Parts: sequence; C-alpha cells; structure tokens
Amino acid sequence: MKRLDIDKLHPVSKTENINRQNILRTDFETLTKFYEICKKKKISEREVSFLMGKTDKYFQGCLNLFFKSAIKPEFLAILPAITSNDIQKIISNDIALKETIDIHGAYKQQKNEFSVSDYYKFTVTYKDGTTKNYRWKIKITRGSGSKVNPELFEILKKLISRHYFHKPKFAFNIYMTLKSRFKNAFSPLELQIALSKLTNKRTNPAFSLQEGIDNTRTTYSKILTQSEKFLEHCQDYMIWILSYVPLDSTSSKYFIWYEDTDENDKLLTSQDGKVLLSSSIEELLTLLKSNEDSFKAPANLEAWLSGMEDLPPIKSTTYSPKEIIDGFEVDAVSVDTLGYFVDFYNLAGDLGYQDERFDALLEFRKVGELTKVWDYFCNNHLFKARRHKELSFDKAKFIVDFKKLVGKFERLLLG
Repeated sequence: MKRLDIDKLHPVSKTENINRQNILRTDFETLTKFYEICKKKKISEREVSFLMGKTDKYFQGCLNLFFKSAIKPEFLAILPAITSNDIQKIISNDIALKETIDIHGAYKQQKNEFSVSDYYKFTVTYKDGTTKNYRWKIKITRGSGSKVNPELFEILKKLISRHYFHKPKFAFNIYMTLKSRFKNAFSPLELQIALSKLTNKRTNPAFSLQEGIDNTRTTYSKILTQSEKFLEHCQDYMIWILSYVPLDSTSSKYFIWYEDTDENDKLLTSQDGKVLLSSSIEELLTLLKSNEDSFKAPANLEAWLSGMEDLPPIKSTTYSPKEIIDGFEVDAVSVDTLGYFVDFYNLAGDLGYQDERFDALLEFRKVGELTKVWDYFCNNHLFKARRHKELSFDKAKFIVDFKKLVGKFERLLLG
C-alpha cells in the first residue's frame, strides 16, 4: 500500500513571535490603510505586486512584519489609483515626521498542497502609550486555473497593432489605459494572465510581447521588426518619410513631414518655397545628406540621419486621393475611407498654415461638405463618442469639392 504524504492531508503550521521597536509610524499607517482598502475592494496581494511591476509575492513581503514593512517611495504615487481612492485616505499628513511605534504579537503560517496562509495577530503601541490590536490574513492559493479573458485579449492585440507597445509599458500604465478607454472593468489579475499569454512567443507569434526591466520594475513591449524600429526612430526625432500618389498618376513622390521647434507639423521645403520631393526614398535621403543651404533643415535632421544605422528606411504613410475618391463613390463609406480623407485634409492644412505662399489651400478646405465630413469623423470616431450619429452630406458635391482641393494641393506640391 502506498504511503500517504501527511503534509498533503494536514496543514503544516509554524508560529513565531513578533517584537519590533521604533518603526516609523508613517510607514506603518500607509501600509495598513492601503492593505485594508485592498481587502475591502477584493484586490489581492498578487494583483498589487503585479501593478507595482514586481513578482507575485512582492507586496506579501512588504506586509511581513518581521522585516521593514514599508512601501518604497516610488510606489506611493500609484497607490490611490490602484484602489480608486484619494491619497489622503492612504497617506496621513497629520503624523509627526519621525514618530515611531512598537509592535509585538505572533505570526503563524499554515500551508498544504492547496494554499499558504500567513496570519498576523499583533498590538501596536504608540508614543503616548495607547495601543491598537490588528489581525491580518494573507492567503495564497496554489495551482489555481488561469483563463484568459477573450475580450481583454483582443483589446490588447489591437493595442499592439496600433503601436501602443512599441515603447515599454509598466503594468500599472497599461491597466490605467484600459480603465480610461473601455467601459468594462478588467481586473489586474485578468490583465496579468492576458499579458502572460502574449509573452509566450510560441502561442502568439504575430502579437508577441517581451518582458524587460526598468529601474527594477517589469515592463512589456512588442518585439519590433527592423521596419518597426525605423518608424520608432522617426517617432523619437519627429521626422517621417511620407509618399504621395498624384490623382492622375501611379508613380509615388516622397517627401519629409516633421514637427518643427514651434511644435507645428510641416512639410520640408527648399529655400525657394517648393516642397522637397523625390521619386524614391534613396534619392530623398541623398538630397537630405547633401544639403548645401538649399533648404532649412529641421532641428533633428542630422541626428535622425546619423541614427538610422542599419535600419531600413521606409515610408510611414501614403496619401492617395484616387483611393479616397473611390471609397466615397461606393454606397456605404467605410470608416477607413473617412480616416484617409481626414489625413489628407490635415496634410493640406499643414502645408497651408506653414507658409503664406501656400495659404490659398486653406480656402479650398473651408468648403461646407468637406468640413462636414471632417467634423463628423472627429466627433464620432477620432474622439470618444457614446453614440455614432449617421453621416449626412451631399456625396456628389463632396467629390467635386475634394477634387478641387486635390488639384490646388498638387499644383503647389508638384509645381
């Protein structure tokens, strides 16, 4: 007959005494208030540790009264957001800076194959001699099943595809982004489980995330391709390569779009006021590198060029008026088509506002049907909207007015 393992049938227990003196009261009060709020809101120690960017047992260690029992200062700012409480409810401002307390009591741990439970029963003695009793119970369940929330998983995949994870993100920041953008309240544990699946490259190669470390805290970021690294390089220096396909042509023209020192978006122009255009990206880069005062270089151009190294230069966006017109001629105009129109509308505005030589473009943008569609997209799709209104406009007139705007834009762009 097989011998039964007693530890799996009966809890193993150990009890020790607690006796600590001269602990900072501010540290203890902050820890206690935060712990009690988490208990009321059913936020587990594991979830707190995850949002702090630490291992599952980190916050459990903060609660261990044998040791320092304090939350590191860099985490104090995020405690109110974790619990959705005011900071005054967690951090007391009416305690003397160096006031201390004494703690004495007992600590007991019970564990079996299913869980580990820590029990604290202790008394705090304050400076004036008064006392207060506490009981803490911290239970960690072993081997509990973890199912991925499918809705949350799809949202994270969309964020990945929209470049949200191109820069490393802390778990706390991801959690707050989800909390602000989506109606459904996802728990920190659900987020941890979903991120864990995404960091498993074998199950989701197209949406793989990687874990990193920033100042001892875990971060999550996309494993970037060389092309994606180049686009991030462009984002860092606020300089991008764009392409434009003229209405009556299939050959693209390439130009530079950048954010100037005045924080306005502009197209790079030569000293004579013409947009700097090339038939290929390679030719465009050659023009940029061989500048002999033929154009006023953006502030970050030299660093942008020298920092490319072995990254393959690619275009960030293509503007195609023909595709936009084709999209508006169908019965049901798609959201993507509306977005492409708005992108072109904004590009024409960037050129029109940057120099008085191009300001005639601004009059062509003010036509009623164009502004009506632009307003609709911004109010119903670009920004948050509880309910999308129906798009109502004169499609035929819109296409005529859009072609006029394109014609003026191309005369100024192509010369």
